[in-house]
Amino acid sequence: MDGELWHGTLEDGKSDLRRIDPRTGEVQESLDFQPGVEVSGLESDGCDQFYCGGGTSGKIRAVRRPKRGAAGSGSNK
Repeated sequence: MDGELWHGTLEDGKSDLRRIDPRTGEVQESLDFQPGVEVSGLESDGCDQFYCGGGTSGKIRAVRRPKRGAAGSGSNK
């Protein structure tokens, strides 16, 4: 999305979306989900929305991409 690389993770029961530097692999930004909310898969509408699978819940979650210049880490649920 806009030349950015985003990745959805589920580690130790915690999920987040991460903006990754494609050259270094460094996490540049992280959007944390509440405990118990699972993320599996990640798609984008090419504008400002992410769509994440909800793991075993069967839900699809829509998440708005943070605006440029927003805080480096936050919650967006």
